[in-house]
Amino acid sequence: AGAKAAAAGAKTVGAATGVGAGTGKSVAGEGEQPDPQPSFDPATEVGVTQPLGYFDPAGFCKVGDLAGFRNLRAAEIKHGRVAMMAAVGAVFQHYVKFPG
Repeated sequence: AGAKAAAAGAKTVGAATGVGAGTGKSVAGEGEQPDPQPSFDPATEVGVTQPLGYFDPAGFCKVGDLAGFRNLRAAEIKHGRVAMMAAVGAVFQHYVKFPG
């Protein structure tokens, strides 16, 4: 009996606060439009530093292209990791010699 009362209380609280179950929409105002997302500007992302600011001389990333920016950033991280492994390999082959 206690579990049923708790479940009924939870439903009442959810209805009173106006939150739909997991939809992110309010129950009371079904026709409401969410606030539009601000336009994506790569110059405001993490990693933009002075004195250069946002450095993209070839213009690969356009303002408003969030998917393209994330793709280019992921590629940059992958290429950086490969370059670090290549540097370690160059040092390794200098110091480790196989007989022969």
